[in-house]
Amino acid sequence: MLAAGSNAAVVEGWLQRAPPSIRDASLRAQLEHVVTQSREACADALRKLENAQEELAFCAFWQSVLQERIEALPSDHPRVCAAAVSPPHGAGAMSSLPSYARSLNEQQRRAALAPIDAPLLVLAGAGSGKTGVMAARVQHILASGVPPASVLALTFTRAAETAIRERLTASVGVRVAKALRVATFHSLALSICREFAAALEGGTADFALVTGAQQVRLVTRALVEYRIARAARPSSSSSSSG
Repeated sequence: MLAAGSNAAVVEGWLQRAPPSIRDASLRAQLEHVVTQSREACADALRKLENAQEELAFCAFWQSVLQERIEALPSDHPRVCAAAVSPPHGAGAMSSLPSYARSLNEQQRRAALAPIDAPLLVLAGAGSGKTGVMAARVQHILASGVPPASVLALTFTRAAETAIRERLTASVGVRVAKALRVATFHSLALSICREFAAALEGGTADFALVTGAQQVRLVTRALVEYRIARAARPSSSSSSSG
């Protein structure tokens, strides 16, 4: 275990190695947290980071594909907007920013405040503030005049969905937040299946989803009930003798 003074020196060394574009108070706080963690905790975080790097490689591949396709399209087609807003600097400039963007760092503001009339692709790793950027982006879309009922915000996890919904409720109010469609990919798909269940032959909206383990239990239960019913059924010989 390093002493407090040694920890501070380690953090300062890390900060000097960090790219200037991400060197801020938020990064310092994260590094100060890391320097106090155990070997096991750091190893677990490293594994998560490696998974995030795989996701970034996946995103980078699609970014190159999309960019190549965009370059091949006529100039009148909409282009991918790579967060082209250059945020103002200085205390006075910060006060001119919308309230939902003031707590973001420079890269996060560029993503949140990018023009809404062009596609936007943001590549970000774990712990980089994606949830906050997404909530600010929704507020920017609303501030640009888009009706709340026309906004769809999708996430992968329920935790992210809840976090975004809570931030939006606190910032735009309950009425507007309820009009927004904030969901996970899975819950959105489920709601669509329920809404259009009648379009399927014999479809009904009151179906239930079961996990793999639940499927095994249901099949096992059905087999047990079938065997019990079969064992209780009179045999052909006893029926004929009666």
